[in-house]
Amino acid sequence: MNKNVHSMARPFASPWLSTLLLCATLSACGNGGLTLPSINISGGVGSGGTGFVEGLVSGFGSVIVDGIEYNDTNALAQTENELGALSITQVKLGQRVLLAQSTSGVASTIQTTPQLRGDITLSINGRYFQVLGQWVQVNSQNSNAGNATVIEGITSLSALTQGQSLDVHGTWNFDTTKNAYVLKASRIEKLSTPVPISIWSGMVMQRNGNDLILNQSNSTLSLHALGPLANTIQAGNYVRAWVTSKDWPGPVLNALRVTDASPPLANGDSVLMSVPFTGNASGNAPGNAPGNAPGNGPGNAQLQFQGLNVQVPPDLSAQLTSAQGMVQLSVTNRSGVLTATQVQLPNNTPTLSAQLFGRVQFKGSIAWLANPTSISIRDNLILGTNAPGVLDRNCPTQSSANPIAVDIIANLGPPGSPLMALSVNCPPSPGMAFGNVIQQTGLLQSMALDGLSLNILINQSLQVMRIMPNTVLPPPPNDLKSLLLNKTPIDLEYQVVNGQNQLRAIKPAGKP
Repeated sequence: MNKNVHSMARPFASPWLSTLLLCATLSACGNGGLTLPSINISGGVGSGGTGFVEGLVSGFGSVIVDGIEYNDTNALAQTENELGALSITQVKLGQRVLLAQSTSGVASTIQTTPQLRGDITLSINGRYFQVLGQWVQVNSQNSNAGNATVIEGITSLSALTQGQSLDVHGTWNFDTTKNAYVLKASRIEKLSTPVPISIWSGMVMQRNGNDLILNQSNSTLSLHALGPLANTIQAGNYVRAWVTSKDWPGPVLNALRVTDASPPLANGDSVLMSVPFTGNASGNAPGNAPGNAPGNGPGNAQLQFQGLNVQVPPDLSAQLTSAQGMVQLSVTNRSGVLTATQVQLPNNTPTLSAQLFGRVQFKGSIAWLANPTSISIRDNLILGTNAPGVLDRNCPTQSSANPIAVDIIANLGPPGSPLMALSVNCPPSPGMAFGNVIQQTGLLQSMALDGLSLNILINQSLQVMRIMPNTVLPPPPNDLKSLLLNKTPIDLEYQVVNGQNQLRAIKPAGKP
């Protein structure tokens, strides 16, 4: 078997999140040392299934990743903890996700995990700050290198001060000004409480037994794996680790668990990924050893990014040589060799180009307020919805409590600025579009004994809602029993599937 992919079973049956993003170069030589474990995943993905999509959440219809919509009606949106246990979560704008497809365009799971979780250890200065000693860079505006950073829980970047607890999503890139891999943030979310278990991720620079140095060769911080550390994890690998926060400020952080964060591509599986590209065709990324990678065909170049070696045929290599900014790359595992099969550039991919320059999209069915100055949809507040030229002439001129389908294109501005509507479209015959996520406010009346069916009063009509495996439920003290007992108004999102109202999310009204 080619050294680029080493097959071994992982202890937990779940797709592992990865951020498959380019750190450096397109080159005719490679490191020859890539190891890519495979895992077993329910539904066949990861063991001969359809494959994966890795990228940035740029809106919701079902879910939109890098401008492409995927049906997530029955998808499990999951996150994992330090034990590898999975729990249902909510997918949010700006997160980086690994989406597993059951069939083309249909998601079975959406794995979302921040690349860093923990306290700010160095306040923001310019566009840089640190979380647990790791550098983070804020994107202040949209460009072909990526969207402006989405922030939640803070109103401005000046609030990124020492001691705040954050989740940070983004892309690890080598930054010559810091001489280190820096997390270029796509989303920063302030946490309401400090976390006992933090998350580290990044590139392995050095390994000594169970000790790792990540992201910066001269780092004073080291990561010590308390459990067995796979022999396949070596310099050049991309890893994720769960560490005990009590060990800060180090110099050694104890990792309860360390995993190879590479995508779980079994033979025949593919991944479509968004990749920030430098167009630099010389040299290797820091942490990648030079040398010819096994499996290189005549004329093949090798793309190196976050521990992965991808063979790039000459025709695709020619496209990438002059590429700058973000590209979409399809990669397939062909008998142990990761091979690029398609390249999409912003200049020939309108959806990618629009997304890179801050265009985000939201589809759904909502109660309609005539001539709305703002619309809240899928937990996103969008302003300027009745500005000149924005509101579609098919949208109703009267308010309606009945759900009406809308399709909104908005612009993502600098961090902390509101989403601004570019267009609000309604169908010629207003109503609920098939498969749309419907959002309404109601009052919980009763629950079935099995806890899976709810009777909810909506607009003076009693509706039966079914709780599904992917339903996001509110935690205590606002759990379902409390909402029922206290007669608390609720906001809910649901879909009509085969005549059944299937709940997607429920929460106390007025609490985003």
